[in-house]
Amino acid sequence: MEIRRTANAGVLLKLDGVSILLDGVSQVVEPYLATPPDIRESLLASPPDALVFTHTHNDHYDPVFVDEYKASANGVIIGPEISSDKDIDLGAIQIGSVSVTPVRSRHIGKYGTISHYSYIIQGSKCIWFMGDASPLGWHKNANYPRPDIVIAPYAYGNTTSSWRSTKALGAENVILFHLPAKENDPYELWDAVKSVTANEQETKLWIPDIGQTIVL
Repeated sequence: MEIRRTANAGVLLKLDGVSILLDGVSQVVEPYLATPPDIRESLLASPPDALVFTHTHNDHYDPVFVDEYKASANGVIIGPEISSDKDIDLGAIQIGSVSVTPVRSRHIGKYGTISHYSYIIQGSKCIWFMGDASPLGWHKNANYPRPDIVIAPYAYGNTTSSWRSTKALGAENVILFHLPAKENDPYELWDAVKSVTANEQETKLWIPDIGQTIVL
């Protein structure tokens, strides 16, 4: 399995022969990072089997890219408000040998009313892709399958309580992103995550650069 960071808070997941782009093309929203042009073009040149979006904020979603994908590929597109429908089917969607299950979730902070979904992706591994969902809302959901990998924003590791909730999910690997460049970090997010996770020994923590691939 490969996970390549392609955006501010998005990845290209390759699992069991299926490729899924998750929040994988972002626009400029300072101080967060946009998808570089070369990565954007490579995603269109070799289109993934599916595009999956948690919500339509610019740092997670690019409507122009979606239109270009539709013109060049016949893949599945999943996400709220992408068509005229605000909500999406909550049942599992099969893409080859991999299932993608939307989970209605609450956007962290002041955006709590926006239509937002997280996703459980199951094949030979189980991945939870959180989007911008609040990290404190998951500990009561015992009916969901235990993840092997959690992919989440910095808010899952920048306070002691959020990191405790993240670890309680039971994943062996946690991938954090939605961090700005280290040299342009007005909210001191890098320092917060580093402080909270400095002595972590039980969970493997990854913070990939855009373009970096993690093989698990």
